[in-house]
Amino acid sequence: MIRHVLAALLLALPAAAQTASPTLTDIRARGELRCVVNGALPGFSAPDAGGAMRGMDADFCRAVAAATLGDAAKVRFATAATVAEALGALEGGTADLVVRNATRLYLREAGRPVASAGTLYFDGLGFLVPEASPATLPGDLAGRRLCISAAGGTATREALESTIGAATIVEAPDGTAMMRALEAGECDAAASDASQLMVRRVSDLARPAGFRMLATVVTREPLGPFVRAGDAAWRSIVFWTLQAMLEAEELEAASSNLVAVMQRNEPALWRLLGVEPGIGAALGLSEDWVLQVIAQVGNYAEVFDRNLGAGSAFRLDRGLNDNWNRGGLHYPMPLR
Repeated sequence: MIRHVLAALLLALPAAAQTASPTLTDIRARGELRCVVNGALPGFSAPDAGGAMRGMDADFCRAVAAATLGDAAKVRFATAATVAEALGALEGGTADLVVRNATRLYLREAGRPVASAGTLYFDGLGFLVPEASPATLPGDLAGRRLCISAAGGTATREALESTIGAATIVEAPDGTAMMRALEAGECDAAASDASQLMVRRVSDLARPAGFRMLATVVTREPLGPFVRAGDAAWRSIVFWTLQAMLEAEELEAASSNLVAVMQRNEPALWRLLGVEPGIGAALGLSEDWVLQVIAQVGNYAEVFDRNLGAGSAFRLDRGLNDNWNRGGLHYPMPLR
């Protein structure tokens, strides 16, 4: 029923303009979006029992597929154990998009032909300690044994050196091994992105209640999608897909209420969802591209809640990842 109503509302809309993005041209010719994710980080990207990739990052890949191909299912996922490997796939032309826990850093953009396309998740280097640990602040861990994942690279080591000072670093091959080392008492704390520690505390530890997060993070880690440099139109598509999901949340447009909200006499909402034409042609997309994203994947709140928040096993608070008008850092750029 919803599909029929939406189709009727959009029948009069003009077709999309020709795109200037060679990446988009290739994606449409191929019939699928090639998206690189972590693939081993529950809540962000990891296969479910049936083998389907699930998580916030995976859903953002699906949102871009919905925007560009009209079908959120048209994604071919690839996994990368490290950020360097993922960005290498972009550089080598075997991926169209990277959406994994990758921080936007100066040297990642200035030093190689890739470009950030926004911040999907605001994070920071955090610490997980046993419940009985006397540590309450990161500085309390000076001189202690700190487990890290090799996937964090030199950036994690440098951050620890500049904020904690002298410490014994115990490097594990990946995030799961890092948590096992913490659980086995091989280190006094695990240091990684706070989001990773919070989800791995639930997914990887036999007794999650025996461990707690320190309240303070010591770095700024804006995690988000990356594209190849040199195709500004493609970067705009990815960037504005994220902004559209954030703005849809602010305008209270969700996958569960699209038919109702489209009846509201609200120009900003009509423009966002393509009832009033004009939002698609500039990007080379159909006029209903945002509507497809929201109908098939959801707004930002829906994606966060089902993968990381109240609808998930992790029950993370929105915190910094809430909208600006509720004290968070997400400030959607106006789609007008």
